[in-house]
Amino acid sequence: MNDAEFSKMINNYFQNDYRERGKVKWNGYFLSDHTSALKREAQNKNAVPVKLPMMSLTACQNILRHASANYEFVTVQQNIEDTDGQIVPNLTGLVDGFSDLGVYINESYIAFENIRAVVKEE
Repeated sequence: MNDAEFSKMINNYFQNDYRERGKVKWNGYFLSDHTSALKREAQNKNAVPVKLPMMSLTACQNILRHASANYEFVTVQQNIEDTDGQIVPNLTGLVDGFSDLGVYINESYIAFENIRAVVKEE
């Protein structure tokens, strides 16, 4: 078989017989990453936050104002319990803004009266 015949045979194979597996060949890579992300999400969702000491409203507002002015992350713990008596998950993020009665953290509204503690993230 000379080079011309070999090239013709190869071209014929790729034009008529070869089937690209496409996405199927990459699913193994995505699956392990996706599984890891789901496990992390489940751990975070099922984690029970430790109750922080109750802070005064003035102290919480001062930390929130400072974090807002300096674009710092904060974690806000609310003094709200679910039906099992566990505190709702903490909310961590940037301070988006204030209203007369509360604060917005990552586009979620928290009333000042529901804030138990605020911690500035390092």
